[in-house]
Amino acid sequence: MTANTKMKLASALVGAALVGLVGWRFAISGSANGDKPGAGKAPVVMLAPVTSREFVQLVESVGNVVSPYKVEISPKIAGKIEFLTAREGDSVKEGELLLKIDPSDLQDAVLQQQAAVDEARSRLAQAQLTSGANDVQVYSQVHQQGAGLQSAQADLDQTEKNYDAQVATAEAQLKGAAEQVKSAQASVEKEQATLHSTESHLGRTENLYSKGFLAAQDLDDARTAVDVQKAAVNVAQSQLSSANSQCDVQNENLKIVRQKGQADIAASKARLAQANASFEVASANRSQSPAYRQNIAALKSQLDAMLAQVGQAKARLADTEVKSSISGTVTARKADPGGLATPGAPVLEVQFLDWLFVDASLPLEDGAKVHKGDWAEVRIDALPGKVFRGPIENLNSAADPQSRQFSVNIRLDNAKHEIRPGMFANVRIVVDRHQAVVVPNEALTISSSGETCVAVVDAANVAHIRTVTLGAKDDSGAVILSGLKPGERVSVLSFNPVKDGQTLSPSKIPWSPGSKQGAVTP
Repeated sequence: MTANTKMKLASALVGAALVGLVGWRFAISGSANGDKPGAGKAPVVMLAPVTSREFVQLVESVGNVVSPYKVEISPKIAGKIEFLTAREGDSVKEGELLLKIDPSDLQDAVLQQQAAVDEARSRLAQAQLTSGANDVQVYSQVHQQGAGLQSAQADLDQTEKNYDAQVATAEAQLKGAAEQVKSAQASVEKEQATLHSTESHLGRTENLYSKGFLAAQDLDDARTAVDVQKAAVNVAQSQLSSANSQCDVQNENLKIVRQKGQADIAASKARLAQANASFEVASANRSQSPAYRQNIAALKSQLDAMLAQVGQAKARLADTEVKSSISGTVTARKADPGGLATPGAPVLEVQFLDWLFVDASLPLEDGAKVHKGDWAEVRIDALPGKVFRGPIENLNSAADPQSRQFSVNIRLDNAKHEIRPGMFANVRIVVDRHQAVVVPNEALTISSSGETCVAVVDAANVAHIRTVTLGAKDDSGAVILSGLKPGERVSVLSFNPVKDGQTLSPSKIPWSPGSKQGAVTP
């Protein structure tokens, strides 16, 4: 016979014994009243009052105590453990030195990198000094040649202006000489005309004198007038010759001015071209400066890279000292001084214990009942007789698809550090608290149509089967939303099913459900 079969048989025997015991109790009760068993008397039933009281609906679960902050202390570099004193149970503060790795090799690396930085700085300083001197020389030459170029341009401009002025003056003088020639020519023509008139007058005078019409004196006067006019013509011709000579001189002077001015302009242009060429050569020397600057930039980059390597070496040296990132209690030690530590391998475990979480899971159907901030009652198996209370701190909005449950975190104050991570906890959460009409669960029956019913017993002890609307229920009773009112009596226990209109005999034994009724007080 299997264990399961034995369990079923034992349950059947216990049930049969209970039924016999109840029947025997009713028979004895009837005999005590002078009735014989089975004499057709009103059946004996236990009655319970319909009460109005505060109904507290709970959700129960189990969970584990966990720390909100759990840190595994491990070094970032490998090496021999030089310092490690903390042990399990020791309290540590945030920033407290817990572990130190032998720093000898890393200290040497820092010194080597620092020496390389000093050398790089020396090379950079030398390059900057050379570049500065070259820049001064190059820009001085550029400035000097630029000034020479400006002077040559100014000289050319002045020479061209002087040429224009001298040519204009020579042309004006030539024009004046030409005007004098014209004037002298006019004078010659005028005097020649006058001479011609005087000679004509002399001819008429001589003709008249030969005929005896004029005196010899008139003839002499006419002849003198001709001589005088001839002298005037000679003077005019001399002046014309002088004017022509002066005009030739001025024309030759204009040619000379033009030739000399053009030669001066050509010489100025040549000097300007030479100055421009010198300026271009000096400017071309400036191309050396970018090369110097590129060299300096490269040296700066090398220095920055070496400084970064120094920083890395110092950081690695700092990594030899491992400090606690939280305040808490050492809960595990996995190495000792002199041992070899490796990155990622925990040496110490530190957990925060001033307050803790109870990590519990609730069924999916209770998801709408529980909210963040609700208070829960926690009992811990390892601390019997103690009840802890705390609020729901975190509530996962998504349920686990495998278990169909969602997780909650209940925060418990732990100033005395009596609660430890890993302890097993029983959780009760109040999800509803209201005044309600309540009957014992034993008063509920189900009709053939599937409706919830109760047997209401009036003052004449007559039963009335009444359909009710059932609300929430727990071990202490069921909430009746409609169909009953406080003060009425209902049947909770009878040997046979109670029928509508049946007269009953209430038991003199008071109803005692024997169930516990509790509430969670925030």
